[in-house]
Amino acid sequence: MISYFPQSKRVIWTLISVLGLINEIAQAGDWPKWRGPSGNAFVAKDDLLPSKLGDTPKVLWKINVSAGHSAVVIQEDLLAISEEQGDLEILRLIEKNTGKEIWKKAYGQTYPNDGFGAGPRCTPLFDEELIYVQTCMGKLSCLRIKDGTELWSTDYQKNFNVKWIKNKTQNIGAASRRGYSGTPLVNGNHLICQVGSKDNGGVVCFNKYTGKVIWRSLNDLASYSSPLIAEIAGKKQFITLTTERLIGIDTTNGNMLWNESVPTRAFRNVLTPVSSGNKIIVASHSEGMICVSGSGKSGKAILQWKNPKLKINLSTPVIIGQHLYGFAEKDRFICVDIKTGKLNWEERGFGTFYASTLTDGKKLLVLGQLGELVLITTNPNKYEEIDRMQVCGKSWSFPGYSNGRLFVRDQKTLQCVQLLK
Repeated sequence: MISYFPQSKRVIWTLISVLGLINEIAQAGDWPKWRGPSGNAFVAKDDLLPSKLGDTPKVLWKINVSAGHSAVVIQEDLLAISEEQGDLEILRLIEKNTGKEIWKKAYGQTYPNDGFGAGPRCTPLFDEELIYVQTCMGKLSCLRIKDGTELWSTDYQKNFNVKWIKNKTQNIGAASRRGYSGTPLVNGNHLICQVGSKDNGGVVCFNKYTGKVIWRSLNDLASYSSPLIAEIAGKKQFITLTTERLIGIDTTNGNMLWNESVPTRAFRNVLTPVSSGNKIIVASHSEGMICVSGSGKSGKAILQWKNPKLKINLSTPVIIGQHLYGFAEKDRFICVDIKTGKLNWEERGFGTFYASTLTDGKKLLVLGQLGELVLITTNPNKYEEIDRMQVCGKSWSFPGYSNGRLFVRDQKTLQCVQLLK
């Protein structure tokens, strides 16, 4: 059963009547969800990346944070970050310009550190007056931005019969064994999530204001991947990696439109699918990179190419024009032709495990796992580095970018770094 507060009903439906159709286009400077305003790691339309980085970061403010890998999100003058405090996952709402805390809210039990780092992994999701959070243990909550009041919540284990795998040595499941890492997506008045239930609840669509289930689909187990919503072959689709395949689902009714097998060792599918036109590209640590392309006008997609040598473990790449850029296995930053899957170039020197990549379409900004920031041109013919600068400690958290400022989190601090005046 979905839990909610009856006294909040009037508030919720007042919001619906006032807001009407929600404008899904973020304001300039917003970074409201995983991988930015459009979910493709592009900065907001009126934002630009710097031409140089300089020798040392210009830190406008810095605050202490507790354990967690979830990304920073930004809406107007507000910033949200999730962290672990005691045995709870906590959401903190912060003034973007000062770092001052406005409120904090516990939203569920944390997941014990199993060697992959402690604290929340799922990135919060801003949606105007509301913000959504999901715990590693699979509790999804809708909070009011004004004061952190919980409007509704649901527990995947209790309400959708998700079986939690307590024995971590068992090669079963992913999110239900090592903790949820993906983030839901808003689609109009709906919130679509990779729940991972074998009881016709692999993917579930909720009314975003009330938590009412609109539709539920498939029996796929949840991976660590976050989803993408894109129009492919004439149909708007919820596209995500489950533990064993890449799927495209009709957002209106949950019907599966197509799927492509992506088996991996330990069911470790992590990357967010990336799209360009009618193409969807994804990669894994064992299968390499694959591209599926829309076919016809009924939403179908078929395999276009596969390159088993282009393995990526954790870091979602970006697509600019006809080329993909991102951090791959064996300490390689790569550029790939998305028409053919051919590797154009590769460069080392970015760390060994993870890097976050964002772009303004002309330059790439890469944050390596050891806290080094690298500025690169988007030249598909050769690697061209502009500058490097150390900005923080070890980080597996995707930074936020707003109005020329980088909001970067490491294991101990969150800081606002001015990159453009």
